[in-house]
Amino acid sequence: GWDNHGMPIENNVAAEFRKKGVPVERAALRQACREYAARFVEIQKQQFQRLGVLGDWAHPYLTMDGAFEAEIVRTFGALVEGGYIYRGLRSIHWCPTDRTALAEAEIEYQDDPGPWVYVAFPAWNGPLPGDAPDSADALRTAELKARFPGLSVVIWTTTPWTLPANLFVMADPGMEYVVLDDGERSLLVAKGRADAVREATGRALPEQATLPGRDLLGATFENPFGRPSPIVDGRPFVTADDGSGFVHAAPGHGKEDFQVGKKFGFEAFCPVDEGGVLTDQAAPFQGQHVFKVNDAILAWLDERGLMLARGTLRHSYPHCWRCRNAVIFRATDQWFMAIDAHDHRQRALAAIDATAWDPESSRNRIASAVESRPDWCVSRQRSWGVGIPALYCEACDQPTVHQDVIALVVERMRAANSDVWYTEPAETFVPPGFQCPTCGSKGPFEKETDILDVWFDSGSTHRAVLLARGMRWPCDVYFEGPDQHRGWFNSSLMIAVATDPAGRAPYLGVLTHGWVLDGDGRAMHKSLGNVILPEQVIPQNGADILRLWACSTDWRTDVRISPEILKRVADAYRKVRNTVRFLIANLSDFPPPAGPVDAAALEPLDRAALARVRDAFAQARTEYNAARFHSAVSRLVDLCTSDLSAVYLDFRKDALYTLALDHPERRSAQAVLWETVRGLTVLLAPVLSFTAEEIWQHVPALKAEAESVFEAVWGEVPAVDAAALADWRLLASLRDATYRAIEVERADKRLTQTQEAAVLIGATGDAERSLLERYANALPAYLQVSIAGPGGPNPPEGETWGVAVTRTPYAKCERCWNYRMTVGEDAAHPTLCDRCRAALPAGFARPSA
Repeated sequence: GWDNHGMPIENNVAAEFRKKGVPVERAALRQACREYAARFVEIQKQQFQRLGVLGDWAHPYLTMDGAFEAEIVRTFGALVEGGYIYRGLRSIHWCPTDRTALAEAEIEYQDDPGPWVYVAFPAWNGPLPGDAPDSADALRTAELKARFPGLSVVIWTTTPWTLPANLFVMADPGMEYVVLDDGERSLLVAKGRADAVREATGRALPEQATLPGRDLLGATFENPFGRPSPIVDGRPFVTADDGSGFVHAAPGHGKEDFQVGKKFGFEAFCPVDEGGVLTDQAAPFQGQHVFKVNDAILAWLDERGLMLARGTLRHSYPHCWRCRNAVIFRATDQWFMAIDAHDHRQRALAAIDATAWDPESSRNRIASAVESRPDWCVSRQRSWGVGIPALYCEACDQPTVHQDVIALVVERMRAANSDVWYTEPAETFVPPGFQCPTCGSKGPFEKETDILDVWFDSGSTHRAVLLARGMRWPCDVYFEGPDQHRGWFNSSLMIAVATDPAGRAPYLGVLTHGWVLDGDGRAMHKSLGNVILPEQVIPQNGADILRLWACSTDWRTDVRISPEILKRVADAYRKVRNTVRFLIANLSDFPPPAGPVDAAALEPLDRAALARVRDAFAQARTEYNAARFHSAVSRLVDLCTSDLSAVYLDFRKDALYTLALDHPERRSAQAVLWETVRGLTVLLAPVLSFTAEEIWQHVPALKAEAESVFEAVWGEVPAVDAAALADWRLLASLRDATYRAIEVERADKRLTQTQEAAVLIGATGDAERSLLERYANALPAYLQVSIAGPGGPNPPEGETWGVAVTRTPYAKCERCWNYRMTVGEDAAHPTLCDRCRAALPAGFARPSA
């Protein structure tokens, strides 16, 4: 499915309008956005299908479909009915570039250089507004002025543009403050910050007195713009870690400032418009953008002797993750979801505990995000999205969200789409007899122009897809990147817990993957020229190479991709493909059994190999079930390369190629090949999807089982024969020891190939001696030598096997190329061994030269 609404599409379409000189009118813009989204849905759909992604492509979910949009509004209505939705004034993240409110999930942080400044606020000289001359605040101010002539409180800020909005100063009543002598004036700072202020100003500033913070509360100073700025209790937002120990507060431009201001009755003064431009209330800096006015404000402060010191600081600053530009805090009226209503936050945390998180650390990540998140600002001042179904009474200007109104909106959107909210008059959505709940007026009414946050769209997906389509709820798993702990994981959780009677999460498990980096570990950027696109890789390597790369990486961490990495992946793919080609090529005459292969009927070597195959399959199944895809792939690739190609298929070629078609030993080997190819194909299908389907279509017995590998049943992996598996591993160590000994002979030119070797093996352990006895007849074939058996030297210290190698006395069979004692025994076929003679048809005569 696709989330279609949002600023990226709206911004691109609006830019096209402006480029053509067309007015950006809302209805036309929304229609163009709808067409733009539909075009890219089709493009991306084809790309996903080329990647082999399975899905109901004929019926994807689109958040811009009328039925989906109606479900979004219905979800909003459910939250209204539950008492979670309200409209209020808050200081929130605001993007001046996109001119809209932002939620926490839409904020990303990056280090930016910016100014810092120490500013002196002189003691207030006039009468306090609204206070009697003998009020406690006035008396405290007068007392401080009398004791310390020229007293100023020192604030420190990294956002000078917020100074026009200053209303008060925050202090910690439990902290000690000192008065510093600055010649004609005295400076008030925290005792723990005095040395930092001295260093910043470059002045001695001897200490005059120490004052407890509680004695400063209510004392009023004058901010640089001539307004009173009293000291209030700012706990817990005041520290002695930086600054001056006093915090300049502008409730219209800070979350903590707003909280403290609301506590003490300050308005959310906000002299900044939606484009980030200072208004007339910020004179003399009206008309200037907040991110361009800092230097002018600092120069203005310096002229008035209020700037004590300035500098530059690189600090983490919030940015809009859509336009990538810096954002501000700005107090505006918005629609919110109350996160603490009805114990919602605690219920959400309980739902997190009841969910499986992988990696486990992501549990703490989302829990922290939920614990600290403010009320969710769900309104946006944009055009392309689902309108908030609220009506404003023209008589009292109060908003209302009523279930009868919402029901009409849902009905109309389901029949068309969300455009109807903007194209039809408000009366269309007013139920008969409806009255304003606030003043009782029967109208007229106006519609809300804001849209719902697109995270509300995505957070409603589980309802609009799972519940609306009759699918199982909650779903098995959500799978996305780490930013979604503040995004999709979070928004889905907020809506699910509030709307599900049991307060459950919409998912049973959540997987959090890392990011894709280039080969050097750098993020991909067009400017760096290091972007690798699927449409570039697939024509060269095929989609399965890209799938194999993705599934071979540990998705829990950041992963790298580069041409060199893809080349290594392609090499691994070829090894797997060649292994399967060999399996298929040697099964053309094999009649598969109805069920699993009967291991007891196999030759000992084949029984051991089958145990290894079943063990690998069982391990891969376990890894798949645990979502450790890279481990599952590793098990299967290792089986193909290390156990099959390098060992089992290598030594079994002799039996498969030279024995009669129905020879028991050949059929025994084919039985292993059959179970291997069937299991490999099914287990590789989630990864090498195109290759697995190709295999399935090329093996008639598999195609008879199911039309496609994706319609096949995995079935249970038969139990692994532990004794046979132990034999396989012990045989592998014997093979390694034998080949090391043979390589010495080949290096000294006493042998030219392994088949010429006669091997005597010594062992001191009971398990090893037993193995030699039980596999006595099979050892020459397994080791691919002429002679193999017990009687060799004792193993060297620390080794398992002792191996003695000599050259075989036997002749080479012309047909199988093995050196056997029986070559030359039959006068009719003097160049063949007994096994090859038995494989020939009766009366066969070797053609003359």
